[in-house]
Amino acid sequence: MRRNGDNPATAHAISDETRDAGEAGGDVRARGVRRQESERRRARILAAARDCFGRLGFAGATVEAIASEAGVSNGLLYQFFRSKEHLLGVVLEELVRDWARAMAAGEREPSATGALEAVFRGGVEFARGNPLLPKLLREDAQLQLARFRVSSAERVAAHRDLVARILRRGVASGEFAPDLDVASAADVICQLQVDYAARAYRRDPLHPAEPELVEAVIRFALAAVRGGPAATAAMRPARR
Repeated sequence: MRRNGDNPATAHAISDETRDAGEAGGDVRARGVRRQESERRRARILAAARDCFGRLGFAGATVEAIASEAGVSNGLLYQFFRSKEHLLGVVLEELVRDWARAMAAGEREPSATGALEAVFRGGVEFARGNPLLPKLLREDAQLQLARFRVSSAERVAAHRDLVARILRRGVASGEFAPDLDVASAADVICQLQVDYAARAYRRDPLHPAEPELVEAVIRFALAAVRGGPAATAAMRPARR
């Protein structure tokens, strides 16, 4: 008597299913490899673009130069980015995202005082170490500002919320004044930080952002949020 497992048709069907499953698994792995390679190429193009824009400026950084530095063809670059302007926009968006991450990392400090210091210092130091933005803005402010959405409402709100969370933590822990106007203080501190980050970007000798001056501003902000009614009132915008 022939067993079910000895049925040639059944064995053939099982063999087909096994082969199909193997081919499907191979397709999934192949797609994963292609996706990873695509992501690596895109990352190389962005790194090359950041370097070329930083060294050569927007006008001097040609698509050919960026593609050559990334080790890809012009055609492959255009598969990822519609134009040089599109590529610049992505580079700047990533730069701002990295700046936000540099600030947000400070929130992990165990004390609110340490967190506020780290957020302020981290944002300014990141700006000082990334000269790409001022070079581009000096060349063609209108072109770049149209694409560089750093001042969008969402980003401003996220920055303010980060500082406000730290201030509320400080009030709850007793590090900061119990009557602190958190919303107004967050607005003032964010404006100070953006101003000093801009100074660090510009490297303006008339409006410096030297480390000693930055530390003095941090001490001023901490004194204000720790103080009594007079100090916290100074953090509120003047009423008209």
